[in-house]
Amino acid sequence: MSLLLLSTALAASAEPTLKYQIEPTSTGPDAVTVSVETKALGTFHALPARTLANDTQPALFCVTANGSQSAIEYQTPIQCDHVTWQLPLAAIGQDGFDIAKQIDSYEPTKGWSFVSEFNSLPRFSTHNDEPVPAQVCSPDNQCGWMPDADQPPLFVVWGLKPVDLDINGKTIKVTTDTEQILKTMDDWKPALDSQLNYLISLFPDSTVNQWDIAFFSRDKQVGSVSGAAGSDKILINAILNNGQLEDDEMPMLLKIAAHESMHLLNTTMPLWASESIAEYYANKSLDKTPYDFASPQTQWHDFKQSFPFASTGLLEANNLVSKKQQYQYYPLFYVKGPAFWQAIDQSLMDKGESLDSRLPTLTYNKDGSLSEASIAELTKVIGKKKWDELAKLYL
Repeated sequence: MSLLLLSTALAASAEPTLKYQIEPTSTGPDAVTVSVETKALGTFHALPARTLANDTQPALFCVTANGSQSAIEYQTPIQCDHVTWQLPLAAIGQDGFDIAKQIDSYEPTKGWSFVSEFNSLPRFSTHNDEPVPAQVCSPDNQCGWMPDADQPPLFVVWGLKPVDLDINGKTIKVTTDTEQILKTMDDWKPALDSQLNYLISLFPDSTVNQWDIAFFSRDKQVGSVSGAAGSDKILINAILNNGQLEDDEMPMLLKIAAHESMHLLNTTMPLWASESIAEYYANKSLDKTPYDFASPQTQWHDFKQSFPFASTGLLEANNLVSKKQQYQYYPLFYVKGPAFWQAIDQSLMDKGESLDSRLPTLTYNKDGSLSEASIAELTKVIGKKKWDELAKLYL
């Protein structure tokens, strides 16, 4: 048995692992080159990168030992020792980094750069169509594993110095292009500690032990603020007013940090539940800090007065967004959804329980609805009448 285990381990370790090396180009900061040694693969296929806003794919080249290049076609068998491609980087203007667009970018004055896996990092498979594990390394030699195709995307950021925080045994690396974020750390770190300790406790079986939080400035006058959760990195906009981080913007910054952290800790829910639970617990995580928000029920009461699609149920909205890309319904996940979960949570607490302990056990049907088993467990506590009432109001 021990010999069998040893041979299995050796076979596993012999599987090829690729390294994508990102390097600056000699022409300036508005482009980078990505190179991958592929000799160990033998015959392989290049697979298109996952896409976000369009289907644009990098032009790949096979580079020989003497430096000659030939174009590579995607999903076509090839043997090549070395694959390379170039990625253009867009200059970030005075409004700051628009995280929502996830465009490969560089900051000309602050000296940092960003590459998203979307539309930029193709994958490779063996001739048997087996995906090849890969690490992606930035110019400062910080490397991250390429996630599975159904996981959040890989984000690569370099040119910013990280600060390590230890929160309940989890290592949180904080980077920012906004000096005031670091200068005010003594003010906001206790709240972030409290938030992340709480959120981590909700998922005791989570295998996530480390993630990075990167804050990027965004001018308040633009009127948009966003965040994004990658496979091991959270991106958050820090809102500046005339170049200054104001105290009243800190609650939103911390709420986004908690919302995106929830996405890393729990990745198995349909869209409506993923967004609404993340938003509900982002609010709830701030309850015992100086940065608390109005309750989700209050926010929904005010929001539905003017939102034209307020009567649309969460499950219908999930279908319209997921299958028909009708993103005008997306705000329901951020306002109506949290109000639903608060109502469920309050109903459980009225019976001496809480949504907290039930959160990791919730399951869903293929259409996105809560499973019959989960509904049955909830109704055992809150009663069928209360469940029917809430389902009619929100779902």
